[in-house]
Amino acid sequence: MAMRKHQPLTALRAFEAVARLKSISLAADELHVTRPAVSKQVTLLEQALSLALLVRSGNAIALTEEGVELQANLSRAFDLIATAMEAVQHRNRNAQRLRLLVCRDFAASWLSAHIGAFLVSNAGISVEITSSPNGDFRLDEDFDVRIFYGLPATHRSGGLAETELCRWIDLPVCTKAFAETYLSGGRKPADAVHLIDGNYDVWEEWCAASGIDAGGPRRKATRFNETTLCLSVAAAGGGLTIGDSFLTFPAIQSGQLTVPYPFGLMSAQSYSLFRQKDGASAAAVRVFETWLHGAIEAYQARVLDALQAQGVKILQRA
Repeated sequence: MAMRKHQPLTALRAFEAVARLKSISLAADELHVTRPAVSKQVTLLEQALSLALLVRSGNAIALTEEGVELQANLSRAFDLIATAMEAVQHRNRNAQRLRLLVCRDFAASWLSAHIGAFLVSNAGISVEITSSPNGDFRLDEDFDVRIFYGLPATHRSGGLAETELCRWIDLPVCTKAFAETYLSGGRKPADAVHLIDGNYDVWEEWCAASGIDAGGPRRKATRFNETTLCLSVAAAGGGLTIGDSFLTFPAIQSGQLTVPYPFGLMSAQSYSLFRQKDGASAAAVRVFETWLHGAIEAYQARVLDALQAQGVKILQRA
């Protein structure tokens, strides 16, 4: 590759400003230097080129034919340099910023409780989290990462790449007092007050796998549109619900909720991460994904250990 000749950039910048503004004083103000300094740089440029670029008449400044040509080309070049610098700065800022779109249950429970650890470990990265109904991908908006649940490869995700994060265990949960009052003495689960997530109801599957209940209609039921609402009411003693172990674990661990029947059913669905298929991921996205997979794996191991310690048998789906 041929080496470029040295270019007097300071002199070129001074001339371009004078030629564009038609004033040495205004050029000096823009460049934050003195008028004599600007005049000297323009003179040095004319000497280097061995031709006149400006015609001075008192305070008026005009351009020679060569000056007009040089000024036009320099303006385009400096505009290109400014654009390149802005692009680099913008990319660097965005490389340290993450925009996440997350289903409400996952955002309100697990992510809100764990994102602080990521921020402390990655102080240079800022995170913007938007919660949304499950499956609402908002493809007209620019999110780096989306997290939703469902059966693998069933979401219409507009060409996004899907990576499974984890599956959970479907567990019947309620307070200890509720279990003692409404589930003891051989009472069937179907006879208790049920809290049902209208978007995710695996009652029949759990009954078939556990053999505790024949399934069928639950005579006393209240429906909600989010798992976290079911769990909140259950934790207040309001009924029995089948909870996602991933979201329910903190309440089980603290004693707010108990597992009245020693059977959990491995989910058919999973939490998945979605991001753009094409193009390299920004550094912050790669750092976040690495952290997320590691944090979820460690969390899931604690969940399984705790359930096994309580004698809960994990049933696989047929």
